[in-house]
Amino acid sequence: MNFGLIGKNLTHSYSKFIHENLEIENYQLFSIKQIEEILSMDLDGFNITNPFKSAVIEYLDGYDDLVKTTQSVNTVLKKDNKLLGFNTDYYGFESLIKQNNINLKDKKIIILGNGATSRTVEHYLDKHEAKSIIKLVRTLKSSNEDYLKNQSKYMDTDIIINTTPVGMYPNNDDKLLINFHNFPNCQYAIDLIYNPYRTKFLIDAERFNIKSINGLFMLLMQAKKSQELLNNKTIDQNNVEQLYKKLIKQYVNITFIGLPLSGKSHYGKLLSDDLDKEWIDTDDKIEDYAKIKISQIFKLSGEEKFREIESYVIQSIYNSQGIIISCGGGVILKHKNTDLLKQNGILVYINKSIEVINHDNFTSRPLVDSMDDLIKLKEKRYDTYSSVSDIEFIINEENPFSLERLKESINEYFNY
Repeated sequence: MNFGLIGKNLTHSYSKFIHENLEIENYQLFSIKQIEEILSMDLDGFNITNPFKSAVIEYLDGYDDLVKTTQSVNTVLKKDNKLLGFNTDYYGFESLIKQNNINLKDKKIIILGNGATSRTVEHYLDKHEAKSIIKLVRTLKSSNEDYLKNQSKYMDTDIIINTTPVGMYPNNDDKLLINFHNFPNCQYAIDLIYNPYRTKFLIDAERFNIKSINGLFMLLMQAKKSQELLNNKTIDQNNVEQLYKKLIKQYVNITFIGLPLSGKSHYGKLLSDDLDKEWIDTDDKIEDYAKIKISQIFKLSGEEKFREIESYVIQSIYNSQGIIISCGGGVILKHKNTDLLKQNGILVYINKSIEVINHDNFTSRPLVDSMDDLIKLKEKRYDTYSSVSDIEFIINEENPFSLERLKESINEYFNY
């Protein structure tokens, strides 16, 4: 059986990994320029993504009711030499909403975008009694849309859902479509993008204490539904749950931040060995780039130059996936650094008590010459470490370091 994904630019896609870890052995990615190219493909079925979810419809011999309503197709099955279209995105979005226990009834909701996926989302929201649905867009197509520039008219919005590709890899640094400052009542920010793990949209939402949700689980659940149609058999949900964990481990970075001498490099290396993952120490990268030791950078060029090189190193590695990163103590001094590191990973703050820090290494630290320096540095930086981190991992006399405890904290963050 020949199956695959058809789209224009598939560099961001996890579909091959997902489908081959379910029940399809050889799943291929097909980048095409024109939708007509599907007619010459010898496939038993295929998934189709933007920008062809609507354009494919005219080439189908039949489709389900969801396609008729949403004018969006993401799964095509070849049966008796006929192409039949289905919308499994609907099932994926429904699964995402249920997984996060989101009550849509009487909620005021903004959808960003008016493409094919937005119609699927709109249909689901409408069926589940959302109080109001407005699409904010650049170009108006229907009566329930408004221009992005008018977003401040909708300050009482409860939920904002991004259905556009803005912020998707490799265009992670696309300009944000909205400003969450305009939405003081917003409870949820949902981005259907899954690569990067956290878009700028979601990172910005978190600054306003808005619960952020990415599209990874939706992607997985629509793939499950798609394979059930293609193979005409039910896939065990337990297999899907295990694959979700595998996806997280495969693609999400774990980044350690914290004070000098708190053990970030040591614990990062231990975790990388245990999980068989690549480990990067940003201080090592800085020295490789500068061709001299960090202490010499400070001595010859000062802290400002060091921070400049540090930011360059972060910029060079943040798009990596599934790795362990140990950062220097001052990486959190620039919000840009932590924002980049958050895109493909979680930040673990190693909050080690001063009492249990090894006091023998002060001579190797350019900003810490004594215990008093370290105490002052902690007082100065603690709030920043705490606010930017996803996990605060405490190490003290009552809670000594344990690799198993660290892994449990990470698993708990991902809810497994």
